[in-house]
Amino acid sequence: MDWPVGYVFRIEDALRYEEWCQSEIGRRASLIEQELLLRLWAPPGPQRVLEVGCGTGIFLDCFLRNGHAVSGIDPSVPMLEVARRKFGERVTLSQGYAENLPYEDNEFDTVALLTTLEYTDNPVRALEEALRVARRHVLLGVMNKYSLMTLHRYAERFWKKSYYRHAKFYGVFHLRHLIDKALSGPVPVRWRTCLSFPLCALRRLSAFERSPLLQWHPFGHFIGMRVDILYPLQTVQTPLFGEIPSRMTRPGLRASCWRSPLGNGRPRGLPPHKAILESPGPKEVGASAGSAP
Repeated sequence: MDWPVGYVFRIEDALRYEEWCQSEIGRRASLIEQELLLRLWAPPGPQRVLEVGCGTGIFLDCFLRNGHAVSGIDPSVPMLEVARRKFGERVTLSQGYAENLPYEDNEFDTVALLTTLEYTDNPVRALEEALRVARRHVLLGVMNKYSLMTLHRYAERFWKKSYYRHAKFYGVFHLRHLIDKALSGPVPVRWRTCLSFPLCALRRLSAFERSPLLQWHPFGHFIGMRVDILYPLQTVQTPLFGEIPSRMTRPGLRASCWRSPLGNGRPRGLPPHKAILESPGPKEVGASAGSAP
C-alpha cells in the first residue's frame, strides 16, 4: 500500500468496544446517535448502504432494521468476526481500508463513515473514496473535538490505555473543510450534534438529548453530517420508456449522453477526472442546498 493507514483495532479493542456498546449507557448513547443520523439522512426508501469502518456492527444493525441492503468493510479482523457472529448472511462483510475501497464507482446509494475518520491517517483520501462509490449521499458520524466529553477523553490518555489515544477528533467546520477539499469545492451539507451532556447524566437527560431543538449547536460530542452529491447533468433512469426526440440539435430528453443546461456535465465541485454521469434524479438536485448554517 502506498498510502498511510490509521490505527487498526486489535482483539482487546473489539471486546472492550462491544462491552461498552452493550452497557446501559452505551445503548442509550448509540440510540441517540442513530436517531440523529436517521433524521438527517431521511432516505425516501430502501437503499444500498455501505458502512466503512463498520466495526462490530452497531450501526449495521440500525440500517438493517430500517429495511436497507447493507454491506460493511473494516480493516480489523477481530471486529469483523464479532460482526459475522451477529449478522451471519444478512450483511455482506469485507476486510479492507477506507483509503482504498474495493468497489466500483457509484456502487452504493449511501456510504457511511461513522466514528471512522478519527482513526484514518488520510481523512481526505477516505472521503474521496466514499464519494467515489456513493451515488446519492455520504453520511458521516464523528466525535467532536470541542465537546466536554472529548476533553475528558484527552485527559484519560495520561492514566488509561484506550483506543482513543489513537483518535484524531474534528470540529464541525474542520469536517466541512475536509469535505470541500475532497470534492475540490463546496457542496450542500446538513449537520447536527448530540450528547451535549456527560454520559453519566443520560438516564435523566435522554429526553433533552433526543430533542431536535437542542441539536443545532456545534458542541455536542457526536457530529452527524449528510453530504449530498449533486449532478448538474441529469439522466433518464428508464430510457426505454422515454420519448426519443427526432432531432439531436436541442433534445427535449436529458439523456446521459447529452449536456444539460444546468452545468458542465459533472457533479458540482468535482474535478474533471472524477466526473460522474449518473444522477439520483431531478427531484434530488439541490434538494438541501443552503440548509447548513
